[in-house]
Amino acid sequence: MTTATDPAAGTEAVPRYPALAEGRWMDVMGLRTWWTESGETDGAPLVLVYGGNFGPPTFGGGNCAMVWADTFEGLARSTRVITYDRPGNGFTEPPVEDDDYTMEFVIDHLIAFLEQLGCGPVHLLGHSRGGFIVARMALLRQDLVRSVTIVTSGTLGPGVGMNAVALAGNPYEPTSLEGMTWVHQGYSHKTEHVTEEWMRPFVDLLHEEQYQTMLERIESNRLLERFFIPELQRDKRETLRWLEEGRLQRPVHIVWGLSDRTVPVRLGYDLYDMLARHEARVTLSVVDKSGHFPYREHPEWFRGVVESFLEEVDSDV
Repeated sequence: MTTATDPAAGTEAVPRYPALAEGRWMDVMGLRTWWTESGETDGAPLVLVYGGNFGPPTFGGGNCAMVWADTFEGLARSTRVITYDRPGNGFTEPPVEDDDYTMEFVIDHLIAFLEQLGCGPVHLLGHSRGGFIVARMALLRQDLVRSVTIVTSGTLGPGVGMNAVALAGNPYEPTSLEGMTWVHQGYSHKTEHVTEEWMRPFVDLLHEEQYQTMLERIESNRLLERFFIPELQRDKRETLRWLEEGRLQRPVHIVWGLSDRTVPVRLGYDLYDMLARHEARVTLSVVDKSGHFPYREHPEWFRGVVESFLEEVDSDV
């Protein structure tokens, strides 16, 4: 990782991920929030939201905007692309209060981020647990949303994911380069994309003082068990009920890897059926020989289907 100077922050150095545009700082709900953008068009921008959550890597923690390396600039060739680090992830500060370690807080933070950007309505694209975030956010604030793209999201899928089975038995320390590589290869069908260059920033961030302090707080106060997990379970039930009732009145694109061992493709089909009963503007794109990261395992295909969907939505004015 490198640093750059943010014009809005004077001479303060702003961290930068490899393969992403220069970072910027924004105060969002009292948290110093890292974000970046690239590409210039007159259309609605595309906001990328990654998966995972707070806590140790074994529970999906340790993610950051670096997941979009290569994908970010590829999509920026045709549209303005924005991404950011969520609270307690990457370079963004963690929540202040214990009871803010919830998905609700993460979604409120995204809403506040978009309101401060003032660029809505936007196209939202969420991967994995990020798919749940963008879908629920769209349900809560449809005025800020032009369309929603959901990529292999077990959290949003009407069923049970297989992470615990598919990723059991990591022979390495979870926060090591070998351990993180093993997990991401397990998520994937094509593993060539899981390079040290891609993994290294994740590993480095896991050992930063800010992350270690947050991790100690999460574990000592049992924040995942007390707040995050039970509230996410409640919110998922509520979100699926809202989708079944047809409340999401926005174009939706569902993208899935046919060979994803952690989130079976049948969950994508079931989600499509649920949404298509109420909204005609629903598209399902499934790619063969792909696991949980179709945007890295099949980058050209992924960029093509996303660009086609956005063009279709933007032309329907």
